[in-house]
Amino acid sequence: MSAPEPCPYLPMTGRMLTSDHIHSLGTDRSEKFYYTAMEYAQVLWLAGFPAKALLLVNRALSCWLPQVSYQASVAHQSPFDGVGPCPAAPYHAKAWILHHRPQDVFIGNPRRHYQHLATRMVEPHKELRSWRAWACWYLAKESLPELEYPDDAKQVREEGVIKPTRSQIVDHLSRLSPTDDLDSWRDALTLVHRWAGKSETAPSEVRFELVGEDALPTIQRLAHEIWRQVYPTIISSGQIEYMLELMYNVETMKREVREHQVQYAMMIHDGEAAGYLGWENKPGGDTTYLHKVYLKPAWHGHGIGAKALTWVSDRAREAGMRRLRLTVNRNNSAAIRAYRRAGFEFDSEVCTDIGGGFVMDDHVMVKVL
Repeated sequence: MSAPEPCPYLPMTGRMLTSDHIHSLGTDRSEKFYYTAMEYAQVLWLAGFPAKALLLVNRALSCWLPQVSYQASVAHQSPFDGVGPCPAAPYHAKAWILHHRPQDVFIGNPRRHYQHLATRMVEPHKELRSWRAWACWYLAKESLPELEYPDDAKQVREEGVIKPTRSQIVDHLSRLSPTDDLDSWRDALTLVHRWAGKSETAPSEVRFELVGEDALPTIQRLAHEIWRQVYPTIISSGQIEYMLELMYNVETMKREVREHQVQYAMMIHDGEAAGYLGWENKPGGDTTYLHKVYLKPAWHGHGIGAKALTWVSDRAREAGMRRLRLTVNRNNSAAIRAYRRAGFEFDSEVCTDIGGGFVMDDHVMVKVL
């Protein structure tokens, strides 16, 4: 393996640091600790230990440092050795290491690590440090494939963890940070998206249109398109095709509309169908069953799914319902994350034999309206 190139967002002063340099500072969390931790992160990165380098950047982010501007520190002159430029931008460094990580070197699971760090933080400055950890989790989420680097679904289920949206991270960093955390994090996120070839996302306009039986073939077409893109990492291709035929046969859907009063709505974005919803108000009950909520993957992350869940919640309230209930595959972490953000709680688990040698292994989630 060739030697890694230095991280341009970590100091490169030439000092040969070890863990003793960190330990010698004890409880000191001054500017000296901050720069020492960042310098040691560079040493570890160059030595081929990216996971340890990320941990040292965490240590740097534990500092309060109201006098330090992370953006300005990229051109900082180290006050400790006079060697030369001392770049020290923690969010940029994390993003750079995640993107440039060697494929054959252990890096751990940064997504899971930052989730744990954010939810188990202690004083001092607990709230700020927790939101810095969530900001790092978001960088990892945007940098790393979820299938290979999953979040901790068990903690989400057992501890009720709700992972934040980008706008929530912005709000909290803006409120809590004594320096320019927000600008630095946004700049690092822009780099992540550029490296990943992603466009910057912003909430998109969408309208919801109640539809009748004449729209069922369009919903069938959308289902085939969306399922074949979303589900291959969750269930087998054989089960995808079996369930599409079982659930999205137009005649079956017509019977559901006529016999069970299942209602459908289309999500319309830029004049085109972007997704669909299907729900049922059980007669004599107080619960709306949300059977279907699917959006084309190209529009994930644009706020459309969140608006869809709000819209169908409003329709349930108008019908006099008190709860919204759905099932979601236990391995569909992206959907679970969206439902938790929308106010759904875990209710139970169900494994249903659907024939053909297949089962649906689901969480039941409920939202009180």
